[in-house]
Amino acid sequence: MASCFIVSRTTTSGRKHVVRYRLGGRAYPIEHGGSFPTLTEAKTRRGLIAGELASGRNPAELLRQLTETPTVRTFHDVFDAFVASRVDVAEATLENYRTHRTRLVKLLGSQEPHAIGWQDVQGAVTSLAGDLAASSLRGYLGTLRLVLDYADVDPNPARDRRVKLPRIDSEIPTPPTGSDVAAIVANAPRKWQLAIRLLEQTGMRVGELGGLEWGDVDRSNLRLRISSGKTRAARRFVAVPVWLMEEIEATCPPDDRTESRRVFPGANKNTVGNAIRNACRTAGTAAYSPHDLRHRYISLKIKEGVPVTEIAAQVGHARTSLTLDTYAHVLVEETAS
Repeated sequence: MASCFIVSRTTTSGRKHVVRYRLGGRAYPIEHGGSFPTLTEAKTRRGLIAGELASGRNPAELLRQLTETPTVRTFHDVFDAFVASRVDVAEATLENYRTHRTRLVKLLGSQEPHAIGWQDVQGAVTSLAGDLAASSLRGYLGTLRLVLDYADVDPNPARDRRVKLPRIDSEIPTPPTGSDVAAIVANAPRKWQLAIRLLEQTGMRVGELGGLEWGDVDRSNLRLRISSGKTRAARRFVAVPVWLMEEIEATCPPDDRTESRRVFPGANKNTVGNAIRNACRTAGTAAYSPHDLRHRYISLKIKEGVPVTEIAAQVGHARTSLTLDTYAHVLVEETAS
């Protein structure tokens, strides 16, 4: 029958108590159950093994679990797995995740997700608040919530009500003037000049511009199909001036325009945004972002008297009230100037 026993012996390093066991009678080989410096520890192990034997189980699996160093998945590991799993989102969203990853991993990367508490989240928020705008910080916290949800951390400390974010001070957008846009285009790298003009002339989001493929270019009707966006309302057609359509077509020979080829390869919030910011610095203008060009387009269309329904359809607003509530006050400032 199965048995478990302790053998004590003296070695050069001191007294050792070795636990051994058999799965059956003498015909079964003696198995090693562990070596301990104290008899108390050895008896504890013997009792554990005896319990497994009494239950008809082989103690080897339990012993393996006790002696095996567990694989710890850090927040860094989980974040990378989370991004790799998001095949359901647009490239612009993935780019946001990658941007957030840089700072969040620096603050929380070595921690095990289930060991992260709301205090750790608040500490990360406080640290990031020194470099980020309050509105941007909310995006980082949103990503952190999704990553911890992915890791099955429950309750999720990033959703704890005790985590406080800085207040967002509402600011009136100040779009660039026509001369500002001309200066930005003139000082931007040649690679991004046309992209900047397209944002200014159509009110597109920079993520939508980055997702444009040649299969989306409708030359005969002077429009672009927006097939990527954060809402269903963003899946639409955008009218393009004839001169701008001609410049877009001139960037790629007809034979090379495969349907899935990107019109602006490498365009995203970072690349185009950096090009605009650097151009502003060189030109000596105020600092503008790609979204400021969207503000400019919409506010000018309202000033021109274009029906708000047409404007909302062009820029992908689900509600006309959003168009007016967000941009009508910008019109007042433009008119006053």
